[in-house]
Amino acid sequence: MGQFIYGGSATNSFEIDDRILAHLEIAIGTKFRRNESFILTLRGRELPSGSGYREFWMHPAIWMQFRIDRPERARPINAAWVATMVAAASTDRGLSLIREP
Repeated sequence: MGQFIYGGSATNSFEIDDRILAHLEIAIGTKFRRNESFILTLRGRELPSGSGYREFWMHPAIWMQFRIDRPERARPINAAWVATMVAAASTDRGLSLIREP
């Protein structure tokens, strides 16, 4: 399991599967290269409480870190999955973690 850390705060550190996290990192990087901000929603199992949801404003100026524990599990990258994430991030609802197509 990797970690997504948002805003430099230990309270905003979330364990996410390495494969999902690697694809999320690429999708977020793609949006940021375009200077596009969006909402990321983490739900239920991605949260320490195991329920509810938290939304994060994703902007290139906000500090965040991706820690992938086992990079070999993240490869190969599924370009279709990344494209689906980028497209979802461009909607009014923003990006939620989605299963690999």
